[in-house]
Amino acid sequence: MEKVQKEILAKAKKLGYITFDQFHRELMRDKKFRDVWEAGAAERAIRSAIIRKRIEKKLSQAQVAKKAKMHQSAIARFESSDISPTLETASRILAAVGAKVHIS
Repeated sequence: MEKVQKEILAKAKKLGYITFDQFHRELMRDKKFRDVWEAGAAERAIRSAIIRKRIEKKLSQAQVAKKAKMHQSAIARFESSDISPTLETASRILAAVGAKVHIS
């Protein structure tokens, strides 16, 4: 599979496309963007930990929503980062997937 990926990337490069990593590195050169990106690091870490825990426990979004007394669509919005959840909402979802957050 790695060979196919390299071939696709080579074709894309010839067409003038760049990878997400290249695009992200370019954006990170801008101090304003970098400040905003770094400010959201904790939220992204919590979000990805919750998604990993849900998948690890083989729970559907609907199952998590039921345990958290929320709608499945709210879990989907949370996971897709369409919203910035309140601490209460994040806590309910964390409890529903059986995860804990340690801040240091």
